[in-house]
Amino acid sequence: MISRAYADANPVSLFKEKLETSVSNKRVLMVKNGEKISKFRIMDLEKLPLYEVSLPPIWENEAGKYQGVLLSDIFKTTGIADIRQVKMVALGGYAIDLTPAKWPVSCLFVATRYQSREIRVERKGPIRLLLPCMIKEKDGETNYREISTVNWIWNLKEIHILD
Repeated sequence: MISRAYADANPVSLFKEKLETSVSNKRVLMVKNGEKISKFRIMDLEKLPLYEVSLPPIWENEAGKYQGVLLSDIFKTTGIADIRQVKMVALGGYAIDLTPAKWPVSCLFVATRYQSREIRVERKGPIRLLLPCMIKEKDGETNYREISTVNWIWNLKEIHILD
């Protein structure tokens, strides 16, 4: 559970610049809702409204601006509404269960780019779920002990709707 201070933070903003179009035809994300399966490439995801978030150095050499889409927009594209619980699965089999309603919509951020470049698999890509609303700076300082990345997932490859 996150504190109210984190829930009120909104570090995500619309991204108005133009990104270099992805040329990869590889599927990077599958959303499974019962028998219905939706597949996305980077270029498919980036047809949705693009957003940007600036993150402090939570992990070494990874501070900076991330571009991507909101998880809620991915769900809308697949025709899914009123989601209670999802299972997020990474390339290595790591999985977490997540309740989207517990988080502000703009907090569930699916990064497709870091510093406007596609994220390689070995750099925790090609896509990641970040929860930027959990980061709160006070007087220009970030208290990293208060940041939990337990619900963040990198190398994200599948989302299973559990409702």
